[in-house]
Amino acid sequence: MRELEGKIAIVTGASRGIGEATAERLASAGATIIAAARSLGDEDDPRPDTLAYTLSQIRGRGGEAHAYKLDVADPASREAFMNAVLERFGRVDVLVNNAGIAGYGARTWEMPDKHFRRVFEIDLFAARDLCVRALPGMLERGYGRIVNVSSTVADRAAPNIEGPPYLDFHRNSGVAAYAAAKSALNLFTRTLAAELHGKGISANTVAPVNSVMTRASRELIAAGTVSLDRFKAPEDPEVMAEAVLALCVGDPETQTGLTTYSGQYLAQIGREVRGRDGGPFDGHVTVESVKY
Repeated sequence: MRELEGKIAIVTGASRGIGEATAERLASAGATIIAAARSLGDEDDPRPDTLAYTLSQIRGRGGEAHAYKLDVADPASREAFMNAVLERFGRVDVLVNNAGIAGYGARTWEMPDKHFRRVFEIDLFAARDLCVRALPGMLERGYGRIVNVSSTVADRAAPNIEGPPYLDFHRNSGVAAYAAAKSALNLFTRTLAAELHGKGISANTVAPVNSVMTRASRELIAAGTVSLDRFKAPEDPEVMAEAVLALCVGDPETQTGLTTYSGQYLAQIGREVRGRDGGPFDGHVTVESVKY
């Protein structure tokens, strides 16, 4: 089904992982993809982990996609990116704020102030800025879909709400900035949804039920920042991509302000996971989160 036929969709962080899978899946649903990331690559020699490679996958299936350089950590880059997109395409129908940074590595009193603020700049302020620039056109047309990619560390996988005992992961991995920024993203999105309700625009967050095994995940494991036991039931990026698409085609009157979890949300609404090309998907879909 080409559920997004004729729509213009931005996907940030589209050069790899969840963003790459999402860009491909939205393209197979008919959207024209604006793929954004820092790594453009060479379209004549597309290599993995570049936008050139993502575009080659989409165009190889007959889809339409365009690459734009974007450094989400830089407000000037965010402004220039949105100006360029709106000047060329005239509108944004779908905005998927996927680009983010985990920011692990140092406990609160050990983390440099610059690094703590950078996590918030990328994981919260970047999403807010792109929303603010996309919304005037969405409001004028009475149509828009905003999906912000979050993390279970914002709530489900955060430190025990009832207090001690705490897991070694929370005590030592330096997750404070990431957890706080993603929690803020969830509440920002929920509030934005309330402000936009009745205007034909939805705003939702989606997070993996469990950790997604991407190249970035493997790098954290290799560096010893995250232990392998955090990936007891790793999730395929295609599950997140399908959940993003489901939120993009949901009714903005009822399917908005939601904090959702990939495979669990898809099971709840009775939607099967499709491959990046829109065809059958034979991977495992996790519904229940792992208890650590």
